[in-house]
Amino acid sequence: MHDNSGPAGQPKGTQTGPLLTLNSIEVVYDNSILVLKGVSLHVPSGGVVALLGANGAGKSTTLKTISTLLRNERGAVTKGDVTFRGERVDQLTPDVLVRKGLSLVMEGRHCFPHLSIEENLMTGAHSRPLSRAELNDALESVYGYFPRLKTCRRRLAGYTSGGEQQMCAIGRALMAKPRMVLLDEPSMGLAPKIVEEIFEIVKHLNQVDGVSFLLAEQNTSIALRYSDFGYILENGRVVMDGRAADLKDNEDVKEFYLGISTAGTKSFRDSKVYRRRKRWLA
Repeated sequence: MHDNSGPAGQPKGTQTGPLLTLNSIEVVYDNSILVLKGVSLHVPSGGVVALLGANGAGKSTTLKTISTLLRNERGAVTKGDVTFRGERVDQLTPDVLVRKGLSLVMEGRHCFPHLSIEENLMTGAHSRPLSRAELNDALESVYGYFPRLKTCRRRLAGYTSGGEQQMCAIGRALMAKPRMVLLDEPSMGLAPKIVEEIFEIVKHLNQVDGVSFLLAEQNTSIALRYSDFGYILENGRVVMDGRAADLKDNEDVKEFYLGISTAGTKSFRDSKVYRRRKRWLA
């Protein structure tokens, strides 16, 4: 991947300022549960940024904050702001945000099971006034990225594999012609070969078409391999950030997120006893 690191350790893009910025975001659910605690991050234009952390760290909540879906789950931004392409967007509705060029692929894929693959894809173009010819061109563009979808385009999405549904969900987002895609746990429940295939497509979309990505992912190893920059969330806070290459070499990341320890290989029983204290908790 290309180098997107800027001065002061932050990623940079081809435009002036980041494409997406979260500034000291706090999120509360049910007016009482503090979930995000001062989260700040940047995604450059043309960059791929990984948002890493264990289950429950706040990754999905961060993406829902950006895509303004929190209110559907009784959540609210109580502090901070979100800007996209230089404009504050955290008060907009999700459909307006899609029209501005930002699309979310939710965790769990969420295809419409009783619609065909092609019908699912077509729902992603509702934000664009397309002629039939333009719609067909958009479909062919998606099929170019996901040839497997073309072969099963008439099948009901609910009867396709998990990998095909994930491809359909990403393809549906691409039908809106986004500048940026928020991708939530793309590897979840998929075989390693399919995960690799999907990340290769993400890489191609980024490098050839210039689509920016923010990837929320528990699979730290593959996320860092395909990203330029990464942020690690823990208990709703950013505890570490840096270039992907630097994070892969960081001893804390190796031990706590990649399962690699400089102390050598240990049995599961030993690993429960031995844990170096995380430096950010010191």
